[in-house]
Amino acid sequence: GSFSGINDADAGSANFIPFGDKSRYHHALLGYYGIENFLQKQGIAPYINHGVSLFSSSTRFKKGNYNDLKETRKLLLQPDWGNTFLDANALKGSLEGDGSFFLSISDGAVQNWDSEKSEIKKLAERNYYAHIQLGAKTEMTNDLESWGMPVFYVNSGEDLSRLMVDITKSA
Repeated sequence: GSFSGINDADAGSANFIPFGDKSRYHHALLGYYGIENFLQKQGIAPYINHGVSLFSSSTRFKKGNYNDLKETRKLLLQPDWGNTFLDANALKGSLEGDGSFFLSISDGAVQNWDSEKSEIKKLAERNYYAHIQLGAKTEMTNDLESWGMPVFYVNSGEDLSRLMVDITKSA
């Protein structure tokens, strides 16, 4: 999903972190690193393929394994702050087939939700899926909840980081 990290009311210092060291995007990155750390401590990180998709005005995806975490991290450090357009086919191609775990995070409305939601529903039903919503409900969260998908609402960055790791642990 997209994050308005640059426009956060209290994004914090941007001296070293362009989107701010208190922004929601920064806390999402901390959550991602927390997930990596959790998988490493469990001793299963080397056996898990991973990927990151950034959906904004365009879709960018990096898929890899434990040995090339650096490339995934590079992508995460280059966010795009445009509107969110979700490409269900790109997401489908990024998953390792049925039974994968994927987590979506968004702070706004997905502009093309109506055209993508039927494919997203199929993917969510065949995999372990959860959505984290930063802020108020949207059409997407209403649909996800009506399908019985877990949706978590978060208002603070600290809650976001912790929740990402907790969801991963339970999956």
